[in-house]
Amino acid sequence: MPNEWTYELAVEVVRKYVMENFVSKGMCCDWAIHDSVNKHGQRNLHFHCLMTMRSMDEYGKWLPKQRKVYILDEHGNKIRQGKNYKCKTEHVTDWDDKSKAKEWRKNLSDLINQTNEAIGVGEKWEHRSFKELGLDILPTIHLGSEANALENKGIHTERGDYNRKVMEFRGVAKYINVMSATINSIKDTAKRQAATVKNEITELIDKVVKRHGRMQLPIISGKYLRKVSHREKLQDPDVMKGFAEKKGITTFDELQSYIDEHGTIYDKLAADHDKGTAKVDVLSAKISAWERYKGFMEVYNKSQSLKGLARLKFDKENRTTLDAMPREYERFRKVIPKGEKITPDAWRKEIDKIIDGQNSILEKMVGEVYDLAYAEIIGYNSDNEQREHMNEVKQKEREQERSHKLQRKHSYQER
Repeated sequence: MPNEWTYELAVEVVRKYVMENFVSKGMCCDWAIHDSVNKHGQRNLHFHCLMTMRSMDEYGKWLPKQRKVYILDEHGNKIRQGKNYKCKTEHVTDWDDKSKAKEWRKNLSDLINQTNEAIGVGEKWEHRSFKELGLDILPTIHLGSEANALENKGIHTERGDYNRKVMEFRGVAKYINVMSATINSIKDTAKRQAATVKNEITELIDKVVKRHGRMQLPIISGKYLRKVSHREKLQDPDVMKGFAEKKGITTFDELQSYIDEHGTIYDKLAADHDKGTAKVDVLSAKISAWERYKGFMEVYNKSQSLKGLARLKFDKENRTTLDAMPREYERFRKVIPKGEKITPDAWRKEIDKIIDGQNSILEKMVGEVYDLAYAEIIGYNSDNEQREHMNEVKQKEREQERSHKLQRKHSYQER
């Protein structure tokens, strides 16, 4: 729910929503509002709602979830099947229909928007997915309570890693939009200068456009091109001219020098990013190992602190854990060698620091990979233009040869 709301307003709105959508239809509904704050100090006002699949009447009596319906013949009579009659079951309610979830989501967003309008909050809420809205944005997935608890402890989970990767891709998409705006701003400059200043790059682009109408993309993507989406931008000749102008590239030698120099920069950034990922994996493994082993160690230490009958009783109650202790200790020491300090909080802080650094590196990598993809496209079109030009020359030679043969043949026949 909107973080601008008060807790009291949230209670009022949720109660209204629950009554209109669930209780009035016969459901029992258990709901709770969580007014929480994450580790970054950000408020997260939300509510949880559990509903029954079996309805209840006004007297508090549970009603059936499904009912028996007899299958009738063409005359309206029951059809016997052995000792019984043919029948089927059908649901009494449609609460488990997938369409209901979308309906309830829409009703909630509509109620939130009505409330926002009433209190002067301008933010609009939307129940539809990115795909339904026609937005090319990759969605995150729900973490769930177990994965969320591990993530809060600094332990990376498969779902958490997926969501982090999605956010990285969204960062790439954001960069694309920024780059598109930058490219559009230099299009006019590129057009004006292309009319007065001729160089190898602009001459090539003009030739390709004259032949094909746009820049050509290779069938097999290059090292950097395969990392780029929205490739239709790379076929825009003005984009290519804008790139060459911005980087001061006028010759193919300069283009190759640019690819060599910035390819090295990109490889260094990628190596640093991978090194950070490997470090995060190591630290996450240490945190996970400690979280697992800690419970066994606590039971073992408790056993050692007791004496006599108290210890015998405790050991009997915790025999499985104590028997597994040597194996768990060996497993723990494979990750955290003996003598190394156990500092989970420090490990988590280091993970956060590394991830912040990786985000900065990723932003630089995205910039480099797009510029290198532009350079790859220009290089490919240069090679392709030469091939097509040679093919045309050979085709003309073959046609001239055929023409000469026909002339010699006619000359011979005339003689």
